[in-house]
Amino acid sequence: MANVLVVDDDAEVRAFVGRVLGKLGHRVTEASEGGEALRLLEASHFDLVLSDVYMVEMDGMELLVRIQQRGVKVPVVVISGGGYAAKDEVLQMAAACGAVATLEKPFSPAQLREVAGRLLAPAR
Repeated sequence: MANVLVVDDDAEVRAFVGRVLGKLGHRVTEASEGGEALRLLEASHFDLVLSDVYMVEMDGMELLVRIQQRGVKVPVVVISGGGYAAKDEVLQMAAACGAVATLEKPFSPAQLREVAGRLLAPAR
């Protein structure tokens, strides 16, 4: 079982990811913004972070950079449905900044399972 931190200001997205990864046997912790995610990363170990880009308090790109600056060794998957820039541009920028994978919203359970399968050990 892996510990996964899901960071998104949309409760429905957090719940969706939690259901999909929970069915795979992983433990999911939710954060609604980047600052909360950083506090959780300081307090607990996570095997993977999935973060939206566009959030009010701290966006996912800033979260990605702050994780790296703090030396936290956790793979980060960036998810985005677009916003101020086109989805593909935002996701390309996230990959260039160190995201190990990206998912374009809306993504399917199969797409999420595929990314999780590549990055996490199977739950026992």
